[in-house]
Amino acid sequence: MKKFAFIFVLLLFWGCSSKELTKVKIADMLIDYYTPYSSTNILIPRKIDVVWIKKIHSKKVIAKVCYEFQFLTDYNALITYIKKRPNSYLARFDFGLIALLGRKFGSFKKGEIRSRCDEVEFGLRYGSWKIERI
Repeated sequence: MKKFAFIFVLLLFWGCSSKELTKVKIADMLIDYYTPYSSTNILIPRKIDVVWIKKIHSKKVIAKVCYEFQFLTDYNALITYIKKRPNSYLARFDFGLIALLGRKFGSFKKGEIRSRCDEVEFGLRYGSWKIERI
């Protein structure tokens, strides 16, 4: 009987959990998106502001997010490192992130603080929200 009660309570909590996309969840997802997989320190998020959230339909949300990052290294130094060490963790796992940062922020310098605003698209897949496009 205790086993069934435990399963019932577990299902109750799961069913009552919030499936809505909140400003805090969006900010956390954006930080995770820009965090490198390797141990390389590239940036520090300084400020993330979710301006608005617009629900397109039950599985699609668009949010306007303004964010500010402080860069801990130069863009050109990252590119040089990748070219010299193509088998490094940075080159293998974070090449896409570095390309995205270059496209979004240009050639940033160490210690520089840059900010921008983007409309971010989220999709609901398998019960959790994922960033589809920034």
